[in-house]
Amino acid sequence: MPPFASARGTDAYKGPVGPLRHRCPLCSRPTDSSQLLRCSACRGVRYCSREHQAAHRPVHKSICNKVKNARAKLAREEHEVRNATPDFMTPANAFETSVGHFWGILSTRDYMRARYALVSQLILLGTLDGVDESREHLQDMLRLCRSDNMGLRSVLPAILLRLDLDQECYDFIKWWETYPDEHYDWGDTSLPYLDLRGADVLEDPTWITGHKFVGDLNYLVGLLILKLKILVDVRNLKVTRSVLSQKKNLPTELRDQIERNVIRSPLSIELQKQSHESFIQSAKKLSDHIREIGVAIMNANDSLMFLLFEPDEALTAQPEAYSHGSWQEAALAIRNSYAALWETEGVIDLLNAGRACAAQDSASEISEWMEDEKVRRGRTAAEMLSDVTINRVWGYFKFAFMDSTWLGPGSGRHCAGTVEKPRDA
Repeated sequence: MPPFASARGTDAYKGPVGPLRHRCPLCSRPTDSSQLLRCSACRGVRYCSREHQAAHRPVHKSICNKVKNARAKLAREEHEVRNATPDFMTPANAFETSVGHFWGILSTRDYMRARYALVSQLILLGTLDGVDESREHLQDMLRLCRSDNMGLRSVLPAILLRLDLDQECYDFIKWWETYPDEHYDWGDTSLPYLDLRGADVLEDPTWITGHKFVGDLNYLVGLLILKLKILVDVRNLKVTRSVLSQKKNLPTELRDQIERNVIRSPLSIELQKQSHESFIQSAKKLSDHIREIGVAIMNANDSLMFLLFEPDEALTAQPEAYSHGSWQEAALAIRNSYAALWETEGVIDLLNAGRACAAQDSASEISEWMEDEKVRRGRTAAEMLSDVTINRVWGYFKFAFMDSTWLGPGSGRHCAGTVEKPRDA
């Protein structure tokens, strides 16, 4: 069974790799939405036939009922807000009279919580319908409550990335990180709000990495995934062009079509149009930016990279509160972003290749360290090597990227790719 559309635990975050598409959860076949039957109860899953819908019902039933119940509760809470009897604390129909500062009105809070409960279930469906509807809810909830007392801004970047709304994601993160200051009046709805459009994704990321304290770890993680996503496109374009260069008689139109088919991010289309020199420079800038953001993540929270490579504990955890730099903060950031990371083909492979490069140069140090118990701290040689490679992954990342575009003999690579781990002492 494909691990989406009612999967629980870690499998709920590990669906099909690649862009979200309408597909039957039983056979996983992507199909045009008009040819699929939609579950009338949850409205977030589609099937290629009634037979597959019936066969999948035992698996889908639990999450389907949760989504259906969440919709029903939201409808009740919305009715209460729209038809509230006004008094000195409660406005009449806050949807018309109090847009922008919902959380300041106590009678709207149950509605906002119910709406987010529905969002949480829709995300776990893992379907295009579920993820896109969750985006609509989150963006509208931010419209209703500009100050975002619920922290919805931490969840939305990864949702936008999963839907390939990459420019929107970049603009969203940059607005929250750079625009509001201590003087911004969240209650003044005449002030600009989430109005940044078309910011340059290739600009230097010091606007977020240059701060002593990062406002939201989710922004760094979202920006990392976004830049990795584009860098994978760059790699695919470089490899494709190397192969196509051997085909002298291909029409330009066909070359362009082939290149478009190997990139995913809409932002990569502009890179495809660049001259060769500009394209190479953009690749270098992206690689440098990714390393800078990765280092900033490790400085902000030293647990996150470990959870990124081994996410299962974080994906099943339910932390209710956290402090900056804590394991709980990292676990929540992984829960918010891991599906976007998993679905973006090539990204995890690049990160693992960076670790392999680090392991190749670090393995010889482990035997010496194993003799010092203060350094060893009860760890096996394999565990020590694993920890070291995670801590050093960004130092070797550029070599992993260069290797990923190399089409020559293995001797031309910086890293061997597969590294034998030292035996445990």
